[in-house]
Amino acid sequence: MPEEEIQEGQQPKKKKGIMGLLGPILIPLVISLVVSVAVVMFLGNNTQVQTQKTTTTTTTTAVPIKAVVIQTGTYQTFMLKGGKEVAVIDSLSFKVGSDQCRSLIAEKNDEIMDALMLIFLSKERTEINTPAGIELLKKQIKNAVNEITGFVGEKEKEGVIDVYLYIKAVSSVQ
Repeated sequence: MPEEEIQEGQQPKKKKGIMGLLGPILIPLVISLVVSVAVVMFLGNNTQVQTQKTTTTTTTTAVPIKAVVIQTGTYQTFMLKGGKEVAVIDSLSFKVGSDQCRSLIAEKNDEIMDALMLIFLSKERTEINTPAGIELLKKQIKNAVNEITGFVGEKEKEGVIDVYLYIKAVSSVQ
């Protein structure tokens, strides 16, 4: 017989529709997508934890060290350009990057005071009465002290980092 007969207990063959063809393709695709998203989420959380750990370790770096050249209340005077005026310095201290720099500042105090004298002798009253002039003065002091202590070039970050200067007054000499 040309037609197939359906025997008892057998179900008729169904034609595969579009879902029948896409099913074997879609199921592995969805499974791989879910696995990929899960892996990315796991790795993303893991890298955030590592980033937080490295951030906390870098924030606990070395504490700046203070080196004092002129104690508060000592009132050291430096002659200004022309010799008719003096600057009265109440205090001068540095933030340094290493203990070695602090000890060299203490050892070479005479050389540092001499360099300070030469720097102030090149200044006029108008140069140290402005914020820009004071910043320039601090930069010149920083460079001079780093040069005297040998912290130049690559080693500069271990030398003087910042200068704290308190000028009490600028006065005429009679």
